[in-house]
Amino acid sequence: MNITEVKKIPLNVIVEKLGGRYSHTDRKGDDWYFSPFRPDEKTASFKINTQRNNWHDFGLSNTFAHRKQIGGGDVIDLWCEYHSLDRRLGVKEALAQLSGFNHLVSVNATNNKRAERPVKTKEEARYKIVYQADKITHIGLTQELVRRRVSVGLANLYLKQGQIHDTVTNKKYYGFLFENDKGGFEVSIPNPAKNTSFKTCIGSKATTRILIGEDRNSADVFEGFWDFLSWLQMKGILRPINHSYILNSTSLVGEACEKISAFNDVVKYAFLFMDHDDAGYHATDVIAKELEHNSIQVASMAQFYDGFKDLSDFSMKYKPT
Repeated sequence: MNITEVKKIPLNVIVEKLGGRYSHTDRKGDDWYFSPFRPDEKTASFKINTQRNNWHDFGLSNTFAHRKQIGGGDVIDLWCEYHSLDRRLGVKEALAQLSGFNHLVSVNATNNKRAERPVKTKEEARYKIVYQADKITHIGLTQELVRRRVSVGLANLYLKQGQIHDTVTNKKYYGFLFENDKGGFEVSIPNPAKNTSFKTCIGSKATTRILIGEDRNSADVFEGFWDFLSWLQMKGILRPINHSYILNSTSLVGEACEKISAFNDVVKYAFLFMDHDDAGYHATDVIAKELEHNSIQVASMAQFYDGFKDLSDFSMKYKPT
């Protein structure tokens, strides 16, 4: 196989061969993967443009500083980088190894199909919402709001009260419901005995976008909805000043970046409120690289709650001296 033929091999096949795990496909049709360079990462940071059959890894730093993209390229670039082959001197070896995928070239050229992925069987949902209410009145939930220092009035604007049925244990719990952009609900069930909360999602998993005036040039990005509510409570406001995006999971940074970038003609600044842990640090890095690539300046607000797990934890525990 020559270079032109090798470059037609579907990148999805090579990425999955090298250990990358598929995450999701965004609105533009780009496929996002958990990077083959970092198989244990919790945030998908490896993007494939399926139309151009090229890739970009937002977790790599200055790997291809001489290219327009940093940490990206074509099939040969990926193979060489993964196997530590020099891009100029290792092409011959890469071509020899990639020739084993030559049967995929004609499929890709003729049908322009992505690599087939195993179909995941959708399991029966363990948790189900028995009923929901617009106002939070259950004593256990109002006590949790006191613990989190979030007023009932503020919580009622963004959360619903729900009764959750655990179909495995057949128990029912009261919890907070926070709707995402796909109609699913992020669920938080308090455990007063341990001062913790159990979190899950019922329905489709997605980020939540809260837009305000069209002329606002800034966006706030929160890891979870408790961080979002804590920020509003600390600021003493009921509505956010900036456009707000709640990830609901650090695995959804690609989806959030896509939504924010869609407004890059207006939004010029993004402020990140991520957790003080590996997933939060990595999410900050990925979001910064993606948004700055779209001419949006990014600043982390994590120093504001340094020494605490996250913004919500800071809001609950901080006592001015």
